[in-house]
Amino acid sequence: MKSLLTAVLLIFSACFNEIGAHPFYFAFAEVEFNELNNSLETSIIASAHDLESLLKEKNIISKTLDNAKQNETEYHAINEFLNQHFSVYALDSLTFSAYDSKLPPQSEFVLEGFEVLLDGNVQFYLSTVVQKPVHELFVTFDLLMDRYSDQQNKLSFRYRGRKFTYNFLNATKSQFIKLDV
Repeated sequence: MKSLLTAVLLIFSACFNEIGAHPFYFAFAEVEFNELNNSLETSIIASAHDLESLLKEKNIISKTLDNAKQNETEYHAINEFLNQHFSVYALDSLTFSAYDSKLPPQSEFVLEGFEVLLDGNVQFYLSTVVQKPVHELFVTFDLLMDRYSDQQNKLSFRYRGRKFTYNFLNATKSQFIKLDV
């Protein structure tokens, strides 16, 4: 009887591990140019569990994402981490030599807030001021790609009533984007 119970527990455990793992990895960003205050307003959605695990591993947070909201040091470290993995350059502000350099983005995004959602995702709200309307961009969106080789990120850019959508994969972590308006 004991060996039967052990066998059932092992099978249940194997099934539970398979169910708990997810075979896909996605993050979504939506960026909108706000012409009233010359800013890019951004939201990024990713798996809270995956991102929280990575942030703990990198010693960016010590407990949970929810706890990091109350910890100013961790909150700012999350902001820095997001800027490392999501950046937008206005092309007219860069020279071609800057594309290959490790310079920080022209304007870093400011983390305005975030919430852990009931569906298991986390949504970050960021913004940055830009000097003028943007028409050509160089965007990097490689959030979680270092950890998950199958990570796929999707960016939707809203500009003057139109929506442009771009996919980012491990092979295409950065893209030139021309907004045809």
